[in-house]
Amino acid sequence: MSKIEFSASASQGACINQIKSAYDSGIINKTELSEAIEELSQKRIAEILENQTTPAVVGTSYYISNDGDDNNDGLSPEKAWKTIDKLNAETEKLKIGDGVFFRRGDIFRGAFDAHEGVTYSAYGEGEKPRIYPWDKNSADPALWLPTDVTGVWLYAEDSEIDIGNVVFDDEFCARKVYKSYEHDGTTLDYHKQSPFTDYHDLTEDFTFYQDSRPEGDKKLYLRCNKGNPGEIFSDIEMSKRVCCIRVGKKNDGVTVDNLRISFAGIHGMAGHYGDNITVRNCEFKWIGGCIQFQVGEAKSFFIERTWPTPLGNAIELGQARNFNVYNNYIHQCYDAGITHQWGPGTDPIHARDIHYFDNVITDCVYAIEIFYGDSMFKISNRSCDNTLIENNILRCGGGFGHDARPDQGVTALIRYGRMLAANTNHVVRGNIFDRSREYMITARNDGMNAARFCDNLYIHKYGGKFTNRLGGNFVMSDTVKDELERTGTETGMTVVGIE
Repeated sequence: MSKIEFSASASQGACINQIKSAYDSGIINKTELSEAIEELSQKRIAEILENQTTPAVVGTSYYISNDGDDNNDGLSPEKAWKTIDKLNAETEKLKIGDGVFFRRGDIFRGAFDAHEGVTYSAYGEGEKPRIYPWDKNSADPALWLPTDVTGVWLYAEDSEIDIGNVVFDDEFCARKVYKSYEHDGTTLDYHKQSPFTDYHDLTEDFTFYQDSRPEGDKKLYLRCNKGNPGEIFSDIEMSKRVCCIRVGKKNDGVTVDNLRISFAGIHGMAGHYGDNITVRNCEFKWIGGCIQFQVGEAKSFFIERTWPTPLGNAIELGQARNFNVYNNYIHQCYDAGITHQWGPGTDPIHARDIHYFDNVITDCVYAIEIFYGDSMFKISNRSCDNTLIENNILRCGGGFGHDARPDQGVTALIRYGRMLAANTNHVVRGNIFDRSREYMITARNDGMNAARFCDNLYIHKYGGKFTNRLGGNFVMSDTVKDELERTGTETGMTVVGIE
């Protein structure tokens, strides 16, 4: 137990301020600070996971449970539907103000399109309902066939879709090998920078390979030295190339509440446009890893890449307006936990009124990622107004994405890429930034100068990369606080260097 006692009713922001004030005033030392952050993180994770809200809706409520029947009308728990397939078949019946409620404790396999004005949440008792796009538990010995390489197993079912991750007992995952095609004709495991041709070169335990190119055979090969994976593990899930919850251009007013979203190989929840979107009380885990651009398909700034470009964010919107994400536990994402972004091009994009607060985000390559243009193209018809990022616990930048991705040197707790100068009222305050395997914060151009950071608590290893904002590369040291505060973009910060 840490020296700090947190009130059961205190908000996450109040608890963060309590920790920061205790350290600033000398009540606790560095070791006790780390203990307090860990204790608060675990407290908040437990509160999020145990949250039992079932929001009231003004329209019709529909229910889905593993004990249901797709021939039912879905209008009561006793006459619940059974599958996400049924939900997709009935989506056009949904109206603004309706609710779709998944039974707690159940697993539902599939992905769905959110309908305008509909709330998606949970009912009953127990763990959050789990939404898994993968169609089965693959811990079946018959699904894993030996190959001519001892320790390498072939997944027996052919897949025409890219697999981004293989997860064992919900505890750890295999590293995906992304194969590069170098200009000199050689092929590499690009992450390891070692020669790689096919599954015969899977020499590292718990690595997997799939040639998902249009001309590839799509077969998945997994290295598991202990034996048939279906005999060793009780649960094996795969992240296939889908987005679990899709928000379309006209699907405004969507609320997603109290669900667990896992094993989506693209994104957990995403859409290009979205007004009045709320995501709260949810858990997102094991998101991403699938290939966005194959070698030769990449566009713009990716054009020189000799390796495929993967992707994967828990929650993403493009043109986000009145976008609220709070009280979520997000971890193990290939790219970002939360992001609003729009890439190169000339599309007129005007985002506004974005609020990320009271979340716990750990073990993602980027806890939060934001970009809305590209300074190379001098985009002038885009803006991003009124973004508030406050009272979040952002920890341990990295996760499976850091351990697998071909490109290194990018991990950060907040990443700003190609920000616009037309970026007004952007405030980051009262957050905990607790260690990253690379940066605390990254930014690619001067658009970030308009952002205001205040009252944040940073913990990072001495000598680690702190930020590359403001045209400089700041390294974690006892003087970095003074260096950043002199720029005028950071005030009231607490910076703690650890060994």
